[in-house]
Amino acid sequence: MRQPHPWITATVMLLVSVLAPSVVADTVDARCDIYPRGEDHASAVLPCTFSQRQGYIHIYRSDGVHHFLSPTGEAVGNFVDDDGHAVYRQSGLGPAGLIFRMKDISVYVYWDPAIGAGSESGA
Repeated sequence: MRQPHPWITATVMLLVSVLAPSVVADTVDARCDIYPRGEDHASAVLPCTFSQRQGYIHIYRSDGVHHFLSPTGEAVGNFVDDDGHAVYRQSGLGPAGLIFRMKDISVYVYWDPAIGAGSESGA
């Protein structure tokens, strides 16, 4: 079998390196406020990373907890976590972020890590 010319290989590698970032998940540094179910005060306010790709959401909290959410059903904003529990996305934060209602907690994800930082107790 004949090997391709070195310039073809180099061109293909260049194209892959240029186009590869377009297939990477959308990821943003954020702030996560963690509210136990039924509570109106955050038990924790901490840095996190929010990532979304093809409807799947990953929230990586700085305390080592990870939330992996898979879309489910036909309704937008309905997910299941790794344990199969229902999770609902809400837009109650407007352009500042999103709320994820889980079995035992709610995670408020703020796109700007500095918004309101330090205003809640439990940080």
